[in-house]
Amino acid sequence: MARRHHYRNPPIEEALCEFRFEPGRDWNLTIPGRLQTVLGEAYSGRPREQRAIEVDLGLGSALPSGLQFRQGLAKVQLVTADGKRSVGVGKDSLSVHMLRPYQRQSEESQAGWDEFKLRISEALDAYWKVARPKGVKRVGVRYINKLVVPSGSIELEDYLACGLPQTTALPETASSFVSRVEYAFPGPVRLILTLGTVPASREGVQELLVDLDVIREDAEPLDQRQASKVVEELRARERQVFESVITDKARRLFDAD
Repeated sequence: MARRHHYRNPPIEEALCEFRFEPGRDWNLTIPGRLQTVLGEAYSGRPREQRAIEVDLGLGSALPSGLQFRQGLAKVQLVTADGKRSVGVGKDSLSVHMLRPYQRQSEESQAGWDEFKLRISEALDAYWKVARPKGVKRVGVRYINKLVVPSGSIELEDYLACGLPQTTALPETASSFVSRVEYAFPGPVRLILTLGTVPASREGVQELLVDLDVIREDAEPLDQRQASKVVEELRARERQVFESVITDKARRLFDAD
């Protein structure tokens, strides 16, 4: 098992936890407002609507392009005053989001995972009271990390344990890359690992994406207590995998202990 580290400057751009519920009664547009009332002042920002567009690659489709677009889940987002934390609520779905800074230095006692876990628990409890779902069918814990490294010709294996394919027929220098692999753990848990280069947000640096999405889908719906326990389990798996795919040189970027 990879050793756990504490990072004073974690590379987390966004952490999110999503619950999808057993389909129940019809969606009620009053639910987001009632949810905000239960959550109190924690999300005092102006609610906003979020609509997702899903892309189907259409493998095996007779369409020439192979691409199909459809509207994904529509959600109402309840946000904090600074916009850095939010709760998304839609038909049979709930998500909790934390944007950078993931670990607020001014709130050491409730920083990082401690804050995230508390917000997840409060949001799930509030949703259960308001929407009264039949149970949870799917739980996902996702961490989107960005490694900012000095510009120039970098060796990816200096920062990532999962390097590029190498053969004698390939050039030595890669200008960009993206890798997405889905792994299956024993039981109903799977992990989607996405690695790649992303456009730099400022000059003089290069940026690498390390995106880990750990998902559990159950045949039988989970109750609130079981779903909360699954969140803890998925978070532990995510941390273990994250530590295994980065190097000590990458850890120094995050000011590791």
